[in-house]
Amino acid sequence: MLPKLDSLTIVTSWTNGRTAIVHLLENANGEKMIMKMYRRGFTGTMLREYFVATYVAARLPTTAKVLGFRPSHRELLFSYVRGERTLEWVLHRFGEKGLLLSKFQSFHGLDTNVQVTRAFSRFRDSKSEGASSLKQAIKTSYSLLHGIGILHGSTDPRNLIYDGEQAFIIDFGHSRPSLAPARIDYRGLTHWYGIVP
Repeated sequence: MLPKLDSLTIVTSWTNGRTAIVHLLENANGEKMIMKMYRRGFTGTMLREYFVATYVAARLPTTAKVLGFRPSHRELLFSYVRGERTLEWVLHRFGEKGLLLSKFQSFHGLDTNVQVTRAFSRFRDSKSEGASSLKQAIKTSYSLLHGIGILHGSTDPRNLIYDGEQAFIIDFGHSRPSLAPARIDYRGLTHWYGIVP
């Protein structure tokens, strides 16, 4: 059961592409939540995300919790994870000066953006303590996920929140049970973060 929407304030909104609109909500006590409102035609994605996210959250501390689900309204509510998306973390530290992060809020062509490509290349090559800590946190979170037999399927740096210690995996719209999840996910983990199995 979702909280009454009239008791929540929308702090900001963005889109994750064609699939859903995402809202950062806040209640009167200042507690934050994330609501995904799926567009028509993405019922299968919504149901997959609900079932996989519920399964994973019951087993791992490194994911957001499912707080509510209203399939008739195509709404899914998640706990808020404090931290910074890995995309922003890398671009702040390894990106070029004057880079406007807001343009990547809903942009899905990260692989084709020269500034993003250069920043992640510098991050992958970095031996700094910060970069090493983030890489280890990502590897740990994905190892836990793979350990329960789940393929994330979208290792995009917008789908990880880093709080300085842990990497929290979000967005399970492409996830599914798998007999060999690491073999598939590590393609993206190596591409983005230089992490090898």
